[in-house]
Amino acid sequence: MKRPPDDLAQRLLDISEQVLRATPPPRLEDIANQVGASRATLYYYFAGRDDLLVFLLTAHTQDGAQAVRKAIDPDGPPEQRLREMVAALSAYLAHRPGVCVGLLGALGAAGRMAEALEANDEWIAGPLRELLTECHASGAIRAVDVSDAANAVLGGILLAVLGRAMADTDPSDPAFLEQLCDQVLHGILA
Repeated sequence: MKRPPDDLAQRLLDISEQVLRATPPPRLEDIANQVGASRATLYYYFAGRDDLLVFLLTAHTQDGAQAVRKAIDPDGPPEQRLREMVAALSAYLAHRPGVCVGLLGALGAAGRMAEALEANDEWIAGPLRELLTECHASGAIRAVDVSDAANAVLGGILLAVLGRAMADTDPSDPAFLEQLCDQVLHGILA
């Protein structure tokens, strides 16, 4: 996959919610029409629909990681940073439920979207595991396996946000996000 120019990349990201939430995802030709590009242009940058989905998910993963970094007080104790991270991830995804659909779809794509999952592991799950390891060392969490705890946290957030969105209930409601953060952390904190 070649990186599209910034203007095309932004137009693609602007419609990413529609693309990621569609079942099945739209054809590259339909996406090209939506962003005002030719089908040949999209095929120049992307080998096919899965390649485009990987691009969108990777871009959102990096944006989500940046939002988390901005939300975390690097000098705070591990438990505080964990709460900030969970809250920031929840808020980011609550405004982009299509990313939840896309990530869950990538898990079931039998390796075709491994690059998106690798980006998620590098930018989101890896830092979460590192923070959970710190929390475990300080006695703040009771989890025995931080990888399992990280998967539970991420899965809980993805499914809760997606469930609200599918029920046409606002996943970005502040009361819901606070409750989600509390519920996710209650499952792992000591």
